Amino acid sequence: MKKKVIAGILCAIAGITVVAFRNITPWLLPIAVAVVSLMSTYEINHALKIKKLPLNILTALSSVCIPISFWLREPIAQLGAKIGLSLNPVCFVLLFGLLVYIFALFDFEEVTFEKASAVTLSSLAIPFAVSVYLYCNEIDIIYPDEGYTKAHGLFLILYVMFCSWLTDTFAYFTGSFFGKHKLCPKISPKKTVEGAVGGVIGGVLSAVILYAVFDFLVFPEPHKRYFEVILVSAVLSVLGMFGDLAFSALKRNMGIKDFSNLVPGHGGIMDRFDSEIFVLLGFYAIINIFGVKF
Repeated sequence: MKKKVIAGILCAIAGITVVAFRNITPWLLPIAVAVVSLMSTYEINHALKIKKLPLNILTALSSVCIPISFWLREPIAQLGAKIGLSLNPVCFVLLFGLLVYIFALFDFEEVTFEKASAVTLSSLAIPFAVSVYLYCNEIDIIYPDEGYTKAHGLFLILYVMFCSWLTDTFAYFTGSFFGKHKLCPKISPKKTVEGAVGGVIGGVLSAVILYAVFDFLVFPEPHKRYFEVILVSAVLSVLGMFGDLAFSALKRNMGIKDFSNLVPGHGGIMDRFDSEIFVLLGFYAIINIFGVKF
């Protein structure tokens, strides 16, 4: 328990430091995101028992290049214009997917189609998901005409964290005290329906309180978009639970308890970011498909 508490405090300090200095030291957040992406991809490859060096190198490059290319998108576009090439990231993503399956053919007995598919998904979806933190931080640059400021970037980073981690926290305590009906006993025996409901309610309330603080005290002028915040927060909280269950099912399929023991008492990076992956992807989709503003 002592090691778990210490590890949790150290992780919290590291996260707070990155968020606090994200604009003072512009490279800090992109590097942190790239490290999380790289370590998460490595843990999944290790769990899948992908031992071939070329495939591990390819997935490592993908996990680092996706967030870094988002951060350096303008210099990359300028470089492409100078050399007469369209350096469209989508093309490189498609190329990566092709290369994974080509590499898998050289060792098809070890790297099955299912493993190749899992590696492709994890090496693209996870780096893209964690890169949404960079998207949140630069929301004022990406949408210069929408009235966003640097304060909105900080709010959105904290917002997706609240919808994920505080949902998990409220679900844990609600389930511990009031849980009676199992949610998915074959996947995660300890999770309960009562815990899930408490998690969503707690996650939404936390997000609304966070928004109220920023709306009244931080934003240049109040927006009062509480209906949007409540609706999106509820969706993201539910998505976070699905993310937790999805990666729990993956661990059960692979016969492991945790993705690694990197963080004592907590498991690996993926064990901490499992629900966050779904929340980040869902947040990005909602913002871009429905044009929701905060």
